[in-house]
Amino acid sequence: MTTLTNHDKPISIVSSTNENFAPHLATLLCSLLDKNNAPFHFYIIDDGLSLRSKLLLNRTISSYNKAVISYISVDASLFENMVESNRIPQTAYYRIAIPNLITDPDVERIIYLDCDMLVMDSIEELWGMDLEEHLLGAVEDAGFHHRLETMGIPFQSSRYFNSGLMVLDLEKWRQEQISEKVLQFAHDFPKKLKFHDQDALNAILHDRWTPLHPKWNAQTYMMLKEKVHPTLLGHLQYREARKSPSIIHFCGHEKPWMGISRHPFASYYHHYRSKTAFDYEPITIQDYVEG
Repeated sequence: MTTLTNHDKPISIVSSTNENFAPHLATLLCSLLDKNNAPFHFYIIDDGLSLRSKLLLNRTISSYNKAVISYISVDASLFENMVESNRIPQTAYYRIAIPNLITDPDVERIIYLDCDMLVMDSIEELWGMDLEEHLLGAVEDAGFHHRLETMGIPFQSSRYFNSGLMVLDLEKWRQEQISEKVLQFAHDFPKKLKFHDQDALNAILHDRWTPLHPKWNAQTYMMLKEKVHPTLLGHLQYREARKSPSIIHFCGHEKPWMGISRHPFASYYHHYRSKTAFDYEPITIQDYVEG
C-alpha cells in the first residue's frame, strides 16, 4: 500500500462495493479528491471485486497523490438470507459491520459514503462535526416514509435517517455493540425491512443520531422537488441544498449512468466518470432512443 506524502492525519472514508458498482465508486473518489486538499484513507469493503477492478481503482486515485486504499474482506455468512432487491443487494448490509471491520485504534471516526454519490465541496466541516452524545450523524431521509411507525418502533422523534451518508463514532458504536443489535433485528424481523439495512439501522438508532444539513446528502427526491419538507426550516434547508449541495446522492431510480437523466447534476457524474481509469462511453440521446 502506498504511503501518504504528507504527515497529516488522513480523513477516513468507507464505502462498500461489488463488481458492478466499482466504476461508480471510482467516480465518487475522483470527485472527492478533486474537491478536497486533505489526505484520505479509503477503506473499501470488498464484495467480490476482481483484481482488475482493484487495479483500476488504485490507478484512479494515484494521480492525486494524497490518498491510499485498503481493501477489507467481510464474512458474508453474517448477512445470509437478508432481504434484497434488484436495486439494493446484500452489499448494502455490509455498512452495518464497519466499526467491527476497522480496528485501527487511531481511527476514531469514519465517514461512510454510498457508491452512487458525488462530492461537490470540501468535507472537512463534515469530518469535524460535533456529534454531541450521539453515535452518528446523518441526513433525514427525503422520502418521509414514516418507517418507524410502520415498523412499530417506539420513538421520541419520528425522524428517520438516510444511511447513504453516515459519520460514525466508532468507539461508542463498538461499546454498545450496535452492529450486533442491528444485525439481530434484521434477522428477527425480515418482513419489516422495506428499505433493508436502512430500516434496521433506524430501528436501533432512532433518537440517537445527530441530524445534518441536507446539503450533505442531497437526495434525488429533494433535488427534483418530488417531496416537500413538512417544516419551514426543512423547506428552507432544501432550497439551500438544491442551490449548493455538498454531496449529491443519486438514490432511487434516477441514475445518470442508466440513460438520459432529469437530475440537474447528472452532467457532473459524466465529467468525473470520464476521469476514472475505467472504460467509459457515455450514453447519447441516440443510444437512449434506440434502446
